[in-house]
Amino acid sequence: MAAVSLLFTLATRLLRPAQSCSLHHRPFRLSAVRNEAVVISGRKLAKQIKQEVRQEVEEWVASGHRRPHLSVILVGENPASHSYVLNKTRAAADVEHIDERKICNAVSPDKDVDGFHVINVGRMCLDQNSMLPATPWGVWEIIKRTGIPTLGKNVLVAGRSKNVGMPIAVLLHTDGAHERPGGDATVTISHRYTPKEQLKKHTALADIVVSAAGIPNLITADMIKEGAAVIDVGINRIQDPITAKPKLVGDVDFEGVRKKAGYITPVPGGVGPMTVAMLMKNTIIAAKKVLRLEEREVLKSKELGVASN
Repeated sequence: MAAVSLLFTLATRLLRPAQSCSLHHRPFRLSAVRNEAVVISGRKLAKQIKQEVRQEVEEWVASGHRRPHLSVILVGENPASHSYVLNKTRAAADVEHIDERKICNAVSPDKDVDGFHVINVGRMCLDQNSMLPATPWGVWEIIKRTGIPTLGKNVLVAGRSKNVGMPIAVLLHTDGAHERPGGDATVTISHRYTPKEQLKKHTALADIVVSAAGIPNLITADMIKEGAAVIDVGINRIQDPITAKPKLVGDVDFEGVRKKAGYITPVPGGVGPMTVAMLMKNTIIAAKKVLRLEEREVLKSKELGVASN
């Protein structure tokens, strides 16, 4: 089960002054002779986004508004959710355990900073502006900010979860000219019943592979197209064969695939930090939206009061 966020504490540590950082990416090539893949640092990209959010929050507070806050409710024992929330709680106040399915649609869609409410999901699927799920949005920002082209490209998304795989596919395949621009890619989605040999046929054609299946070593070097971009969303807790200690790994055989791919994200340090950064961005978006709604209600009440007099 995923972690469900309600509104509203941007952590103090996220609001400390920080050095801005810039990323310099090389031109994206799908077949050129090259060295090992460029390892995309989610931490560096997340730092950029946090700095953007930090500036926006300070301007918001300086204008006389309340500082946004974020509360977290954790559902289930999924290690991916726990890892995500561990990072969230450095920026959040309260953690409880309740049934996700009973509360997803009880949260106001305007305060649903994880983008799980049915209204937000519906608006996302219709290419309308909405609260986007933090992890898919993080993947989308990695691709855009790294300069990886999507228009007309083949994409394989491994994993069809409603919170990760499906939204990633939606963001990548929808029209770039719509209200909420998409990637204009041709997207194939695989899942647990996709035979491995069939999966390999799809990945061999893919310019971009996004793995969010939660299966260690699902994606190996022999499956990857030369120079493809590989985004590893998987978070799997396994026992290190050398140290016998638990460690986090992704879905991708990182050391093998990096020798063949053009771009690759590590685990940890790839999509994870971006997920938290996009959650922070959603929080300030939600705070502004809620304030506008409150101001509208106050104005409406005043108009009704004048009319009654």
